[in-house]
Amino acid sequence: MTTLGYDADLGYEPVFQLEDEALKCPYEHFRTARSSCPVSFSGALGFWVVSDHKHVLEVLKDTVTFSTKEMLGPQVAREWQMLIDKAAESPEAKQIIGADYGSSPRKTLLFADPPAHTKHRKLITSALSPAAIKSWEERITETAGHYVDTLAEKSAVEFVTDFATPYTMAVIADILGLDRALVPRLLGWAEGFNSMVGNPNLTESELDALVNVRLSFDMFFAELITERRANPGADLISRVVVINDELDEPLTTDELLMVLQLTLVGGSDTSSTALAKMIEYLAAHPAQWETMRADPKAIQPFMDELLRTESPVQGMFRAVTRDVELDGRQMKAGDVVWVSLGSANRDPEVFPHPDDKDVTRKGTAGRFVAFGGGPHVCPGSPLTRMELRIVLEKLTGRFAGVALDGAAPPSKKSFLFFGPAHLPVTFHS
Repeated sequence: MTTLGYDADLGYEPVFQLEDEALKCPYEHFRTARSSCPVSFSGALGFWVVSDHKHVLEVLKDTVTFSTKEMLGPQVAREWQMLIDKAAESPEAKQIIGADYGSSPRKTLLFADPPAHTKHRKLITSALSPAAIKSWEERITETAGHYVDTLAEKSAVEFVTDFATPYTMAVIADILGLDRALVPRLLGWAEGFNSMVGNPNLTESELDALVNVRLSFDMFFAELITERRANPGADLISRVVVINDELDEPLTTDELLMVLQLTLVGGSDTSSTALAKMIEYLAAHPAQWETMRADPKAIQPFMDELLRTESPVQGMFRAVTRDVELDGRQMKAGDVVWVSLGSANRDPEVFPHPDDKDVTRKGTAGRFVAFGGGPHVCPGSPLTRMELRIVLEKLTGRFAGVALDGAAPPSKKSFLFFGPAHLPVTFHS
């Protein structure tokens, strides 16, 4: 191992270059690095890669040294700011949202470091309290039943676009207190925002089109914030607005819009990606479906193993704020680090026989980093786990099994989100 300069090709560059074969099993491309050089620098990519569980957790926990402000990467950070700046040029938006619209860089939650992050996180965890999540369970169960009922009417389905994405977005609509009829519009916004993530190949025209996504989202939700402030209910928007207004230093409207955007995008896409990957796996392993159909209690450990081995979020960036040594490697202030969650979740030092989906494995959820780690661990993970459990209960309770129609599907064109781009399946009664 060298302490200076570039490391030899360790096999992970094709993932970031969005090569189709590499995206099918991205975590496999970090195996060599994890075992021989867990903290490595790629000259081709221009950033560090951390691939073992120990050092991934070390980076995630040290928010002073490893900043989250560019957690999607420097390129996305620049593009994100460009969208905000261009949207803020709209006179109509200034009139509806306020004269200060666009003045905040919106570094909230995932994009904020303590102490600001601590304030933001307290706001969202208070709004996503166990009691609040429990109060939404009945509605989410009804939503899951509605979407499963639509499957009963078909012999085949494109699971990603016709079920996973609308179902998980409908759950977000449920907790935001929005009508299910708005799901297509919500999906359009989420698709626009997510098209920037893990994809370095956007054209200028595609970026320009996203300005309208930014603007229409902000105007719609700014009006909702005003409405819920005047007439609060039990939904998440009302809870966030009410709790925020009681803070000594409340978030601005721009910052509240970012909180709601992260709820919309992070809450729906991660869940739909995880659900699609679970169904893809079950199509190839009918015995696991039969086990869960016979005993719904088997669903939770199955979910944990799939979230570990097929992490829907494969990693995230951190920016180095000061010179630091990690595993004997010298990083400099200003360097960029990719922490590989997918690789860490298959570290044999933590998970014996890590490639096996062992549903008898104990303590998986307490050790995996599928939802991140440290202060930035996903506050919505209990909601995600609930919506996945409920829909899997509904699916296995209704159908005897599921089969993949055709060859193995391609993966999403993203080095961050991992899951099938399309998933044609047939459910069997």
